[in-house]
Amino acid sequence: MNVNKLAADIIREVGGKENIKELFHCVTRLRFYLKDTKDVNVERIKALDGVLGVHFQTEQLQIIIGNQVNDVYNAIISKTGFIMDDETKEKKNKMRIGGIFETISAIILPIIPVMAGTGILKGLITIMTSYLGFDAASDLIKILSMAADVVFYFMPFFIAYTSALRFKTNIPMSLFLAGLLLYPTMTAGLAGNLEPMYLFGLPVPFVKYAASSIPVILSVLVLKYVYKWVDQVIPQILRLVFTPLIVALIMTPLTLGITGPIANYISRGIAALFTWLFAVSPLLAGAVIGATRSLLVFTGMHLSLGAVILQNIAVNGYDPILPVNTMGTMAIFGTCLGVWIKAKKAENKSIAASASVSSFLGITEPGIYGILLKYKNALIADIIAGGIAGAFVAYFGGRTTAYVNSCILSLPVFVGPGFWAVCVGMVIAAVLGFVIVLVLGIDEEQGTALSSGLEVTQAGKIWDVFSPMKGQIIPMGEVADKAFASEVLGKGAAILPTEGDVKAPFNGIVSCAGGHALGLTSETGIECVIHIGLETVNLKQPPIEMKVKVGDKVTTGQIIAYVDIDAIKKAGYDLTTPIIITNTENYLDVFPVKEQGNIESGEKLLSIIR
Repeated sequence: MNVNKLAADIIREVGGKENIKELFHCVTRLRFYLKDTKDVNVERIKALDGVLGVHFQTEQLQIIIGNQVNDVYNAIISKTGFIMDDETKEKKNKMRIGGIFETISAIILPIIPVMAGTGILKGLITIMTSYLGFDAASDLIKILSMAADVVFYFMPFFIAYTSALRFKTNIPMSLFLAGLLLYPTMTAGLAGNLEPMYLFGLPVPFVKYAASSIPVILSVLVLKYVYKWVDQVIPQILRLVFTPLIVALIMTPLTLGITGPIANYISRGIAALFTWLFAVSPLLAGAVIGATRSLLVFTGMHLSLGAVILQNIAVNGYDPILPVNTMGTMAIFGTCLGVWIKAKKAENKSIAASASVSSFLGITEPGIYGILLKYKNALIADIIAGGIAGAFVAYFGGRTTAYVNSCILSLPVFVGPGFWAVCVGMVIAAVLGFVIVLVLGIDEEQGTALSSGLEVTQAGKIWDVFSPMKGQIIPMGEVADKAFASEVLGKGAAILPTEGDVKAPFNGIVSCAGGHALGLTSETGIECVIHIGLETVNLKQPPIEMKVKVGDKVTTGQIIAYVDIDAIKKAGYDLTTPIIITNTENYLDVFPVKEQGNIESGEKLLSIIR
């Protein structure tokens, strides 16, 4: 892979630097927010050497690269500079749960490598002092402990920096807030269990902020608006000195008396919820977390648990969630290994082999996108294996003392009570995933042929449904019919047609051909309804000529109906035509390839993840 060439190609195909609102990355994926999605050439991006797959997720373009994602990201940044435009995205995401997950993930993600490295060092120190005879009071162990603890103790500074980048606010003032939380007066008050200080009647409690993340994230978020307001009020000639001064005077009581303590209590509440679940039923807690690990990674929600894990470590000195996450990772490894054994096609064997190695080392996205979302039985095996191993580890008290990547290389941080259970659990997860795949087998023909009217991306996870009509795309949420707009009937897209021909969106069988609507079932079980116009059922004789009847076989692009557009307009009816997948619940997700603009009949309209 030529990283610089790939970076240049991606920039070009997403519409150029000027079309990028924001860019960041996770372990294997580039994540773009774009000004205009019409400028994105998805097909060309998929065809680029080094791209494993492409899809849109909650308004975010995700380009799956794999292990070299950081190199590609850096190459793009070297050509475009650091890009972040929160003008529109922030308004949309402010109250959206997905936006909260994405924000927390983006803030914590850059810190994970240094946390992982020093976290393993923390585990090695435990082994050295507990099992290898090293003196905990020796200079060597003291210095190594400093190196191992510094990131965790001064976590608010790291979080303040990445939060400032995320929220596009002043970095030095953000670090100032972290300094307030960790100032010696605060740490000494906590150590001495002193009564709160008071500032203008506002209590300033001594709270443990070392290794915390949520308090400083919330404080920096408030800082963003305070700094912007003060900077606008102060005359430009005085801003250099007086803006920081006034912001410091405002943010000091807010941070120490409000955002810091409140966020800390929220963090404690979240951690307490997980702790309570573990206390009530470790089996249930472990089963749920272990079974859903791959799905959390797919949605990007897994990184948002980092704040909870960090808070557990900060408050209790240990965390029970990360060991269970590791069971999910090992289940993916075992599952991919099983697919490698069962697959007969060389290409599928190659994908499974590389995905199993990546998963073993903690990089699970290749296994999730290339294996679990391609083979139903592989996903079933992963869920069962992860759930059983997770329940086992949680029940027998597996725990971690540091935040690290969830993989076998992180074993040292699990040393202590329950260490044996973590080791056995890893074996259970890997072996169960492997054996279940061998027993259930895999269907290598799932969604593989273009002749069926469905196309699979390079990662082997997405089926495409093609547009039955030419016209303008209308987002489902904007359709003037609540039943369709709420997606209660299923997910999909709508088209305001400009031509009357209605074509089959895939190969399949006609299941309904009555008056104003057509129902089709694809060869692989996708159930699609094309509802021509809104309320057109009220027309006694809809000006729609059906070219097929129930039971007929159809092929992709075949004309199945003709609509007299002018007649429907003349009758005063809305021509908006919803195309919905009525068995949406059978799939992981259904989403439009693009959400606005014009579309040709036969062009990709929907992508379906199984």
